[in-house]
Amino acid sequence: MPHLVMEYTGNLAIDVQPTLQRLNQALVASGHFEENAIKARAVRLDDYLVGTASEARRAFVALRLAILSGRTVEEKKSVSDLLGAAIQKDQHWPKDVQVQITVEIVDMQRETYFKVSLQ
Repeated sequence: MPHLVMEYTGNLAIDVQPTLQRLNQALVASGHFEENAIKARAVRLDDYLVGTASEARRAFVALRLAILSGRTVEEKKSVSDLLGAAIQKDQHWPKDVQVQITVEIVDMQRETYFKVSLQ
């Protein structure tokens, strides 16, 4: 915990590892998560559609952060804002493409979440 999933459309040239590093650093900086507990991954989407326009003209990055339940709305909003700022930093967005960025915070039920760390 937490689990961060970054989905992005294939018409964006995102340098994945530095971007995930920046997102993880933002999560650590929030003060809510231990560095070694963050699990981040990226999923490139080659089959997608935004509205009805040509896929070459539109794109998106969707961040979904699953965290254990119990945090306040204010804490979740703060983390959402940090991730939103971090995903925009140092990116080279195409000038002729409308890019939509979203951040969603999802609660995982603390009572049913299982985790074990093996060496």
